[in-house]
Amino acid sequence: MWLRTVFLWAGLVVAGSSQEVTQDPASFRGSKPKAAVPWTDTVPLLDGEWEPAWEKAAVLGPFIEVDPEEGIVTEHQSRVYLMRNRSHLFVALVAEEPEPESMVLQNMRRDAFLNDDDRFEFVFDTFHDTRTAYFFQVSAAGSRGDALLGDNGSRFNKRWDTYWDAKVKIHSDRWIAEIAIPFRALAFDSDGLWWANFERYRGSTRTRSRWAGAQRALRVGNTSAAGELTGFQDLDQGLGIEVVPYVKVRASHRENPDHRNFIGTGGGEINWNITPQLAGSFTMNTDFAETEADARRVNLSRFPLFFPEKRDFFLQDSNLFEFGPRQGFGRGGVDVLPFFSRRIGLAPSGSEVPIEAGARLAGRVEDLSLGMLAVRTEGLPGESLPDGELFVARPSYHLGSGLNVGGLFTHGNPASNKGNTVTGADVRYDSTDWLPGNFSFTAFMVRSDDDTLRDRGWAHGASATLKTSNHYFSLGTLSSQGAFEPALGFVRRPGERNHTAAADWDPRPGNGSSVRNYALRFRPSVWTDLSGEVQSYSIRMQFFGIYWHDGDEFTLNYYLTGDRLDSSFSPVSNSRIPAGEYDWQSLRAEYEFSEARPLSGEVSLQMGSWYNGHVGRFRSTVQWRPDAQLRVGLSYREDRAHLPGGDFTTRVEVLNADFTFNPDFSVENLVQADNQSDIVGLQSRWRYIQKDGRELFLVLNYAWQELPGGTIIPGSRDLTMKLVYSLRF
Repeated sequence: MWLRTVFLWAGLVVAGSSQEVTQDPASFRGSKPKAAVPWTDTVPLLDGEWEPAWEKAAVLGPFIEVDPEEGIVTEHQSRVYLMRNRSHLFVALVAEEPEPESMVLQNMRRDAFLNDDDRFEFVFDTFHDTRTAYFFQVSAAGSRGDALLGDNGSRFNKRWDTYWDAKVKIHSDRWIAEIAIPFRALAFDSDGLWWANFERYRGSTRTRSRWAGAQRALRVGNTSAAGELTGFQDLDQGLGIEVVPYVKVRASHRENPDHRNFIGTGGGEINWNITPQLAGSFTMNTDFAETEADARRVNLSRFPLFFPEKRDFFLQDSNLFEFGPRQGFGRGGVDVLPFFSRRIGLAPSGSEVPIEAGARLAGRVEDLSLGMLAVRTEGLPGESLPDGELFVARPSYHLGSGLNVGGLFTHGNPASNKGNTVTGADVRYDSTDWLPGNFSFTAFMVRSDDDTLRDRGWAHGASATLKTSNHYFSLGTLSSQGAFEPALGFVRRPGERNHTAAADWDPRPGNGSSVRNYALRFRPSVWTDLSGEVQSYSIRMQFFGIYWHDGDEFTLNYYLTGDRLDSSFSPVSNSRIPAGEYDWQSLRAEYEFSEARPLSGEVSLQMGSWYNGHVGRFRSTVQWRPDAQLRVGLSYREDRAHLPGGDFTTRVEVLNADFTFNPDFSVENLVQADNQSDIVGLQSRWRYIQKDGRELFLVLNYAWQELPGGTIIPGSRDLTMKLVYSLRF
């Protein structure tokens, strides 16, 4: 019976989409807008005030609405002004705003995640080939953010940083942003042509408008649909040399046995733009003291959890090293990564492995993109980790029209003196031209040779996606042999094969409705062994989803899940599930309150069977943002299971308390606790930016241990102060 329901639901989603998939979207595309960026002898003062110097700039507009009304000239217009001299590009936004008191002003911190804030976003594809692009973001409250995009915007590296400046001011009927970007902060082609796009988000009405590519199927980062800018000849990047030394002092205290330590150290990086397209970096005594803590999670599955890379050194130019399945923009869990930089400099326990020295070469030589990384690590005798010499090379060649072919080579094993080598090849294709939406395809094959196992293993996969204005479709397959062992990679389920699909439909009611769109989802996934025998499966069917214009959301999901256990396993220490084949069902309801309000949050409840018992999952989050400076958040997650092998309850509690004094001075406080580790952790991160690249960090980490009976004792704690001071020539 349930199988019939699954096919009926999938048929409904696909049938509801058939009319739109064949629709000609030409009315929303049109020809690419173009502009020539003029020279200026006058450097504008960045203060958010209009000045006569901008009257000589190129003017971009009008903006076309993307959401909610696709393809119309948006009511509250924006104009972008561009001009440049040899060293800088100057950008100004003048955004009409008749009701400034209704603006959403919630974040002014550097690199904040802007969900409903009034903001201005723009992208430069400086090689006009969709492979790499620079993303910039300015909120009306003064927050500055940047990111590195890859593969026509499908890869998004938010933690990438460069140096630039921006100032914002809100006026009675508009707000103005003024921005200066030094050309030495970017890599670019010498032909003077850039692809670019500009987007404004108006928080009070949740309206999105854009200069080019005004389709809901596209993001501003899909540069294949961007406009064209010319006039970028004769640019000055200086000598292209940057020296980034740091000094650090750290006081630490460990309990049981009592141990206190105080150290001072230093190190840094030297960066050299060998050409405007190719950069080299050298690092010594690399330090990651300012890196934020990982999110606390409790693993109730049979497989390891994946934690993303957060360290700045490895995030710079990281899009050039990405190989294999695409993982950007919430595509779900990570199952195979042939290269995963978190394997370098971190022990399996989470302890830091000292990096003595490293070198990186990243950039382009004509149509060849190249990422190379060599690192020498110091061993950790306490964790049986030897000294290591690790190497990664990732070339990719652009064949034109969104098609790229590439390879991967890694060598070295951070956990052993014995060798491990990985080689592979991949192909990627992105297009917004020949199908009604954004189409992408990826395929890869990779091999590992491991001296410890004395064996060779393979992994391969392919995926295709199509996103239109109201639909999303995908198909994917992924497989790895049991002997596939990438020492510098991540494999969640070795020796298994995964097949996935997705069919989403977001129908929209007519004008005048308070509802922006409804949402239906069908997401099946099945895991088999290499002989084709099913090991586990999951089917998510979102029977109902409603998204209101004010930002509130409600969804109702039905899950069908199965798992085959060849041996018993313990989700927690005091419970055990015996071997066998299991099938279960559950229902999840979730309501999310719009973050455009000062007080927001979400709550969800999932109930149903689980293996040979039942489980209830509760999630809640509350966020309070009274202004752009203060943010307080509290989240609670609970899983309550009733099993013949032992009942259990897991809890994770998280408290955030952040304060931003101004866009360049902020403090972030994070408290996390769970009832499985019985550890309460605090991290307090103070960050002061004198200017980009010259920063002072003060980081406090403190842990408490809860003993049986409820007694809480102090654990490890450390206080670190770090000064980074960039010198550019």
